[in-house]
Amino acid sequence: MTAVLLTDRDRFPFGPEDHAALAQAGVALIELDGHDPDAIAAAGAEAAGILVYHAKLTAELIARLPLLRVIARCGSGYDNVDVAAARARGIEVVYVPDYGVDDVADHTLALLLAVARRVPASDRALRDGRWLAYEQLGTMRRLRGSVLGLLGFGRIAQAVGVRARAFGMELLVHDPAIGDDVLAAAGARRAEDLGALLDGSDALSLHVPLTPATRGLIGAGQLARLRPGALLVNTSRGEIVDEAAVQAALASGHLGGAGLDVFEHEPLDPDSSLIEMESAVLTPHSAAFSEEALAEVRGRALADALRVLAGRPPRDPAPEARA
Repeated sequence: MTAVLLTDRDRFPFGPEDHAALAQAGVALIELDGHDPDAIAAAGAEAAGILVYHAKLTAELIARLPLLRVIARCGSGYDNVDVAAARARGIEVVYVPDYGVDDVADHTLALLLAVARRVPASDRALRDGRWLAYEQLGTMRRLRGSVLGLLGFGRIAQAVGVRARAFGMELLVHDPAIGDDVLAAAGARRAEDLGALLDGSDALSLHVPLTPATRGLIGAGQLARLRPGALLVNTSRGEIVDEAAVQAALASGHLGGAGLDVFEHEPLDPDSSLIEMESAVLTPHSAAFSEEALAEVRGRALADALRVLAGRPPRDPAPEARA
């Protein structure tokens, strides 16, 4: 009997609809808590499909899954899957390109507001019995009239832009792949290069995929070009940002605050100095975690995997690796 392996079952279990889809297709389910590579290789030895959340499907691990025919990435990013290695072995890779657009956009604005208005610091102080005065809270920011720099302007960034404009923010965008018509419809200005984006932003929000070109793209030099007191929000990938540089910029006060949902190493080290910084608002890579979004992403990824296993073309094949 054909079987598929669900990784990270402890965090992302299937619902009744998913089990019904498997039963209708006549496909068995193998479930695995977590995503340890050796555990995946053992549990997936008989699997024709695998559903991936946080697991890293390297060429080496893919080679240890002899019956594999499809890898379904439960998310819009697929940098944790070696697509080229999979396709070289005749294995299809599918993903959910528009997963969690509204959810991540909402979370991005929530982080921006939380940082600008010092919400977590105020909450912690009150719970500790302290009623902080203005000078104790630190500088708070009005969003109206400020410039939100958007690095990348895909689905999520465009949704962020709609929300930011509702708060009266101006949009400055750097994304060479986006046409002037899209920017005009969004009410956004174009920054011709990254430097222009950094120079002109009161807050910077990152919305680019993790590729060799974007890894470490925002470091000390880039942060220094932001306006003094600028805010940083990252809901894309942690490796795009030099975390030590962010910590240093926050400590110096040049960076007024940072809202981070993603980190260079996850889970975040409990000893990270970011945890002690009042100007940092941190969430556990949870921007897309709504009940509705998670039900949709697992259902669509599973449906596409079953489509491939039935000999039909996938709805959302992952694009070839990006430079």
